Amino acid sequence: MNLTSLEFFREVIETKSISKVAGSKHISQSALSQTIQKLEDELGYKLLERSNKGVEPTEAGKILFKHSGTMLRVHEKMKEELEMLDANAENIRINGYLSLVDYSLPCVLYRVKKKYPSYSFALSAKNTLDSLSDLHNDLTDLCFITEEPDDTELEFAKIGSEKIVLVAHAESTIPDVIDVSYLEKCELILLDDDTLTISRTLKRKIDTKNMTMEKINVMFKVDSVPAAKSSVNNNLGVCFLPYMAVKKELYEKKYKLIEVRDFEMDFPIYLVTRKRCDRTGAISEVYKYFRENGEKNFC
Repeated sequence: MNLTSLEFFREVIETKSISKVAGSKHISQSALSQTIQKLEDELGYKLLERSNKGVEPTEAGKILFKHSGTMLRVHEKMKEELEMLDANAENIRINGYLSLVDYSLPCVLYRVKKKYPSYSFALSAKNTLDSLSDLHNDLTDLCFITEEPDDTELEFAKIGSEKIVLVAHAESTIPDVIDVSYLEKCELILLDDDTLTISRTLKRKIDTKNMTMEKINVMFKVDSVPAAKSSVNNNLGVCFLPYMAVKKELYEKKYKLIEVRDFEMDFPIYLVTRKRCDRTGAISEVYKYFRENGEKNFC
């Protein structure tokens, strides 16, 4: 199967337009249509349907789109490894949930790079399911996740915890210490990011206190830490956020920390990799370093 044809097919699905892709690739619409037709002939299925909304994938097209991304990433991985072979270098790919990648990991990687100057590192923000899938497909080498994996093909270690804190704008009138029931009186901004499970954990913790999320005044949900912080910056409500993401604002007294009595939202941090027989010596070295030094070197 021609990989360039797969790339063209994916772009047509993403843009819903053959003409746009043809223009961006500097080929004729006829040539691009013939390329897609060859894919259809090879697979024996119609892949695209034209409609007034543009080009839409058929059910077979959706299946090809789902799996072709992995095929193309594996191809890129192969090319990277061949290039590294020529350069006699090691490229180590690391997945992690967004707040860890943005705020905590860079400090550790700085120290790892000092220890292993010939290694290069690539960070990607992924949720747990995608990270574990990438590990199995050899698309990443190490993963930081917040749930213990149940997989005999993987090796993992608990290396610390992600502290989750309730914060408000420094000028907020909310008390510095509250009972969990006081949350019903607050205007809450809810971080609902699939790389971190704050919203799911909050619901579970609330349930143990004989409360329900329906009684919490959730003003709105946001899907990223920066969006949540922007809301707090504008004094729009209180928010549960990773401590590492708000440490600077707390130090500068832009935010206030609110203690919730007998209510903990912290997450365990697990470092996951493939079994020793399926990984290089360089990955094993970095895995060991993270395991021994990870949390104490977080920013």
